[in-house]
Amino acid sequence: MPGVRAEELVFVVDVSSFTKEGFEGSVMFEGKPVELEFDSGNKGVFLLPGMAQRIHVRKGSKVSVVVEDVVESNTATVGGVGKALRISNAGVYYAVGRGGGAVLRIRKA
Repeated sequence: MPGVRAEELVFVVDVSSFTKEGFEGSVMFEGKPVELEFDSGNKGVFLLPGMAQRIHVRKGSKVSVVVEDVVESNTATVGGVGKALRISNAGVYYAVGRGGGAVLRIRKA
C-alpha cells in the first residue's frame, strides 16, 4: 500500500453494528476480515499478535491512533495482545462513530 510505513497499521473502518458497550466494524488484516470493537472506556488498544509484532509493541506500550480527517491524534496504551481487536478510547470512539466510519492509523508512539 503506497504511503504506509512498515511500522503502522492502517484500517478502513465502516461501523457495522451497535452493542451494549459501543459499536463494531470490520477491517482487513493480512487479507482476512477481522472484527474491530470500539468503546469509550479509555482502557487502551487491544491488538492481535501479528499486529503488535508489525508495529513493535506489547502490553503497556504507548501507541498513537490517528483518525484521518480529524486534526488531533489520540495516544493510548496497549491494554493487551490476544484474540480480539478493540479500541477503547473516547476520542477515537466519538470520531469514528460521528462519521459512521473512518481511516485509522495506529503506530508506536
